[in-house]
Amino acid sequence: MDRRKAFRLAAAVCLCFALGGCGQEKAPEISSISIDGEGAITHQIIGEFNQDYYDLDSLNGLAAERVAEHCADYGEGSAVLESVTEEEGRIKILLDYASDRDYSIFNHREMFIGTLLGAEAKGYKLDEVSFVTPDGEAVSFGSIDGQDEKQIVIIATKPSEELLVNTFGSVLYTNQSAADGVRVECTGKKSVHITNPADESGADGAGTLTYIIFN
Repeated sequence: MDRRKAFRLAAAVCLCFALGGCGQEKAPEISSISIDGEGAITHQIIGEFNQDYYDLDSLNGLAAERVAEHCADYGEGSAVLESVTEEEGRIKILLDYASDRDYSIFNHREMFIGTLLGAEAKGYKLDEVSFVTPDGEAVSFGSIDGQDEKQIVIIATKPSEELLVNTFGSVLYTNQSAADGVRVECTGKKSVHITNPADESGADGAGTLTYIIFN
């Protein structure tokens, strides 16, 4: 197995963790994406540390090499490895990306950050998405004003992935939780929790898109 494939395996292992139940005083730490006002992205991958697959030094080296490869192709600073740490059996990989494009390329996951009009110009059919407020009230896309100003993040998750998305503005609307079991829940004024359940068929397609509108 070459180094690129080995890092993808390690990252996939890191993204697999038990789902937290309701009623807990403190939610378990999960992988997260945080977006700042300039469009830069901080990505924290959290998962079980399994020494049968890798050790900390080799994982750090593989991650650093993957970042170097990306920067060689897309420019210095397009991806930055901040740290690879382990604590109490949990691995944490902290990465920064200069843009949604860099996140998409690096992680092989679809992502868009921009205005609503910008998303439609990219071909996203937002008028076909069932949006709801954080309180669960349905709203049609056509009734949302300020579409040239309001921001949206569109991100794909795959089966068995769980992700917390932190925006730089208050969340106004998300798409409804999907019929296939993908849950989309606001967990704060600027945070959305996405839970994509395991796919018993073993399929690993393009992923399921989540839409988060904020201001």
